[in-house]
Amino acid sequence: MSDTPATSCCSRLDLAFANLIARLWVALRLVMAGVDKFRAGDGAEATFSTANYETKTKLISDLMTQNSFLPAFLPASAIDMYAHSIGYLLIAVGLWVAVGLLSEFALVAAGLTFLSLGFGLAALPDDSELTINIGIGIMITFMALMTNKCAWFSLDGLFGRHRAKKVVVTEA
Repeated sequence: MSDTPATSCCSRLDLAFANLIARLWVALRLVMAGVDKFRAGDGAEATFSTANYETKTKLISDLMTQNSFLPAFLPASAIDMYAHSIGYLLIAVGLWVAVGLLSEFALVAAGLTFLSLGFGLAALPDDSELTINIGIGIMITFMALMTNKCAWFSLDGLFGRHRAKKVVVTEA
């Protein structure tokens, strides 16, 4: 019986950095999209408040209710609830992805969040932003998931969840 270390991508520093960059891009995109829901105005005149958030989410809810096919499948209250919670969800999932705790689940949550945004945009008559913004977000989330076994620069990596395991080979 001999112990041989498993060959793993975890020994590749390039994949560890690729994971870090992809994960931080996903986190930044989600957090900034969430923070943007609290913003009114541009440049130096921009203000951030919960009143701005209520105004923006009301506009999102009205847009989804009046200009898409969603009300045929979903009650208006469900659309309103989604619109009013999306900013907080974006920030929470973004921070979760950034720290990298249970990063596989965080990245899946990020991908599903991007997918829900894409579904909402696809339901609108003009969905050009879907393929550009949301599609890129989903692709980068996919890349972060593919390199996640090498997530040295995350809480998972610090806690040792990504260390290469030893394979026990038995000889007959």
